[in-house]
Amino acid sequence: MSLSPLGASRSLAAVFTPIKSGGLVDEVCRRIELAVETGLLGSGQRLPNEIELAGALGVSAVTAREALSQLRGQGLIRTTRGRSGGSFVTENSFPSPERAREQLLGLTRLQLTDLGLHFQAIAVTCAGVAAKRSSSDDVQALEQFISPPAAPGEPATAFSWRLTAAEFMLEVAAVARSARLARELLHLQADMGTLTLLPFEDPRFCQTTATLHGAIIDAIATHDTDAAEARTKELITAKTRWLLAEHAAGQQ
Repeated sequence: MSLSPLGASRSLAAVFTPIKSGGLVDEVCRRIELAVETGLLGSGQRLPNEIELAGALGVSAVTAREALSQLRGQGLIRTTRGRSGGSFVTENSFPSPERAREQLLGLTRLQLTDLGLHFQAIAVTCAGVAAKRSSSDDVQALEQFISPPAAPGEPATAFSWRLTAAEFMLEVAAVARSARLARELLHLQADMGTLTLLPFEDPRFCQTTATLHGAIIDAIATHDTDAAEARTKELITAKTRWLLAEHAAGQQ
């Protein structure tokens, strides 16, 4: 399958790997929902066609067609006809800070802490394995995700920071050569949902993220497992603490 309609990346490729078990239609839907929720598939982005989708996920074209129909019914995608047609993520799928704060306040502090610890455990494992298995090409790929691109004189948006941070961690998992870890990270990022948009409204948090991304890359490049794990733990801990502080402020 060609991922060209999606803007190919190893991170997004983790979404479109063969489905092993479970309800096939529901799992196809969940994979696409995960990609949208984590920002890997953005508003207005084109999905693979039915044949490409079926081939990538190892399901029948009928299953892919039914899943796309179900996603249209949910309002997550729209389909147009013609030479330039296809299925696209709907414009209203763009994450918003309002939705993120609503989700944040719907969690207890214990749930938020537990989610952060789970994410931290998987991310730290990915970084440690990546440090053992990395090549110079891997390091160059990671360096694309230190911080998001922005127009001259303009700061990057919170959404672009969130997407870059998600891609960075998924790329670390890709460097670890573990599709299972990559998928687990993807699921955890989806569980955190739009929550992770909020910290990137804070310029100081953005700077901290860029600094730690660079430090993690340096550790992976030098095969320093301990440093890669420690800096990744700092990165996830910083995000969890920011969200806990925001949660406390919202409860007052």
